[in-house]
Amino acid sequence: MGAGGCAGFRDGSPSKIVVADSNAPAMEDGSSASPPPGFVGFCMHNLAACTNRAAGPTEVALDDKVKGTLLRVNSQVNDAITYEPDMEQFGVANKWQLDATGGYGDCKAYAVAKRQALLAAGLPDGALRIAIVRTPQDELHAVLTVDTNVGNLVLDSLTPEIRPWSQTGYVWLLRQSSEDPLRWVTLAETEHSQPEPGRDLVGEILAH
Repeated sequence: MGAGGCAGFRDGSPSKIVVADSNAPAMEDGSSASPPPGFVGFCMHNLAACTNRAAGPTEVALDDKVKGTLLRVNSQVNDAITYEPDMEQFGVANKWQLDATGGYGDCKAYAVAKRQALLAAGLPDGALRIAIVRTPQDELHAVLTVDTNVGNLVLDSLTPEIRPWSQTGYVWLLRQSSEDPLRWVTLAETEHSQPEPGRDLVGEILAH
């Protein structure tokens, strides 16, 4: 995100999908929010990437084929993009890229590339939503969420493991709307999306 966000370190987790138990909270939308910095300009130049192809399902059935697709795309994109902060690559912060595969990019580039790859694989637009989080290291970070019939999964540039949103250790701030990827929403308050009292984390995003 900003100059201090999108850390490039990856953990050593194995490539697998962790499914949440039946008591895990669902990720629910809150109120409308301003898009993160740089996103509107990105959409002006890449309208197709910010427009749902047609009305359709907002979740996908997590069968063996879909599991394989998610693991393949997460691994391929993580390996195909070399991490580099926006300031080093472009000289500006908050630069969103459509196709960084085979090149350089920060966390936003990984999330966009994964969404495009999963759309090409036939997954529904409304189930694929980029989200902005705050990491345990207090850095802003972008990930791709996939809404499934067994919960909300996270494809992350920092790990090959695909985890439920509630098991990432992140504070969840903003996410694309399932109806319109150009629109963004906050998340309904839970222990995973409730910022510290008195701290406006969403405002901090817009200040970057």
